[in-house]
Amino acid sequence: MTQKITGNVYDYPRIYDVLFSDTSRSEIKFLTAIIKRFCGKKKNLSIFEPACGSGRLIYQLAKLGFDVSGLDLNPLSVAFCNRRLKQHGFRESAIVGNMVSFSLADLGRTKKFDAAFNLVSSFLHLTTETEAAQHLQTIADVSKPGGIYLLGIHLKPKGTQYCANESWSVRRGTLAVESYLKSLSQDLKKRIEMIEIYIEAETPKKRYKIVDHFPFRIYTAKQFSDLLADVNRFDILETYSFDYDVSQPIKVTENTEDVVFVLKNR
Repeated sequence: MTQKITGNVYDYPRIYDVLFSDTSRSEIKFLTAIIKRFCGKKKNLSIFEPACGSGRLIYQLAKLGFDVSGLDLNPLSVAFCNRRLKQHGFRESAIVGNMVSFSLADLGRTKKFDAAFNLVSSFLHLTTETEAAQHLQTIADVSKPGGIYLLGIHLKPKGTQYCANESWSVRRGTLAVESYLKSLSQDLKKRIEMIEIYIEAETPKKRYKIVDHFPFRIYTAKQFSDLLADVNRFDILETYSFDYDVSQPIKVTENTEDVVFVLKNR
């Protein structure tokens, strides 16, 4: 029997976790290479992920010996993340919170982070310039001087936009997930893009259809550059595509669409 659900995809962290599992290996390889390059080789480096979701990446980083922390608005995702960390002998280090404003104390820490990351455009959920700027200020506040922030976002290119529609499918064990993501509308004046994500998830006993809609903030390359200049807390060390190839940095132009910024806290 199919159960159709119209609601928040993040309320189903197991499905969300499987949905992005195919990219986890390349993301972890990329993260560890960049952190090693810019943060050094010392042991037990501290890493923070705002909008950590199910914690699929901080769990993998914990297995590699990093001191991890996470934050997410969704309590179901945070509970899933902490449950997995605990089951594998790690500290339950994710908290429910808003990535716009938080403190080290909220995260149960006194020492600042060596690195932070946000790779899957969760930053675009911050739909006003004020929220985006405050988020960057807060990341800078909880990071060490010289610490890095890997921020991955979809930019609005001047030319043809190639990622207006995406689809992919993943299977883990008895759970099969298919996802369809598309851009419904773009208001360039308000800089808001409406996104729809449609997910079909199936086990031997159940089938789910989840439909969710949410706004993303629109950034051109120049608009994001202007935001960084206004915040005035970070320098750009390097930029990469979503191929996560550390040997192939890219130059961001007005036609760049997918980019990971490696930002250094001043």
